[in-house]
Amino acid sequence: MRSCRILAHLFLLAPVLVSAQSDTPKPPFSNRQSTLGVGLELDVPIDEFDHAGAESFAGFSANVTAPGRMLPFDYGFDFAYAVMGGKNARVNIPVDTVVEEGELTVKSKMYSYMGQVRLRPLNGRVSPYIEGMIGLRQFTTRTGLDLDSSTDPVSWDRKANAWTGAYGWAAGVLVGLGPTFYIEGRVERLWGGRASYVDTDSINISDSGEVSYGTLSSATDVVNIHLGIGLRF
Repeated sequence: MRSCRILAHLFLLAPVLVSAQSDTPKPPFSNRQSTLGVGLELDVPIDEFDHAGAESFAGFSANVTAPGRMLPFDYGFDFAYAVMGGKNARVNIPVDTVVEEGELTVKSKMYSYMGQVRLRPLNGRVSPYIEGMIGLRQFTTRTGLDLDSSTDPVSWDRKANAWTGAYGWAAGVLVGLGPTFYIEGRVERLWGGRASYVDTDSINISDSGEVSYGTLSSATDVVNIHLGIGLRF
C-alpha cells in the first residue's frame, strides 16, 4: 500500500515537474543560426603593397559561421579569390612537326584562407558585427594554352607561387530579407606578410608562346570591401 501511495503522489506531481522544466530559461543566444554568405569583393592594396605598384583587384569571397550558444560569438571560415591581373595573346606553338595557332593566357591570382571569430551581439533583422581574422594568403600565376585545332580542355602550367600569413579585423552588418535570406556589407583590414608576386604590368608573351615577367616583393596589407547575399540555417 505504501508503494501505491508513493506512485500516486509521483503521478500527481508529474504535471508540476514538467511545467517547472518548461519554464526553465533557455541558454542565452540559443536561438542564433548558422550563416552562409557569398559576394563580390574589392581588394585595395595599402601602404607598402600599394607603393610597390600593386593595383586594386576584384573577385569574390564566401564565408560560413556557426554560433556559440552561451556567448554572442560566431566561429567560421572565410575564403576569397581575386584576379590581380593578366594578359592573353595569339601564339604559334610547335606541335610535333607542325606549328599550330592558339590562345595563351597568363593570370595572376590571389587566394585567401582565413579563420574568423565574430562578435554579433544583436540577432534581429539588422545584425551588426565585428570580427578577428587570421590565416594564409596565396599569390599564384599560371599560364593556359588553348590550341585552335584541339578540343581538349585548356592546359595550365603554374609559373609562380608564394604563401604568406595574414591577420586583421572586419566590421559588417547583416540585413535580413525575411527569416532565411540576408544581404551583407563588410569592410576588412588585413595585415599580410611579405611575399614575392608577379608584376602583372611586366608580363610579356612572344609569338612563339614564351612568357616573361618581373616580380615585386613587399608586405601585402589590404583593405577589402565586400557586398553579398547569404542565408541563415
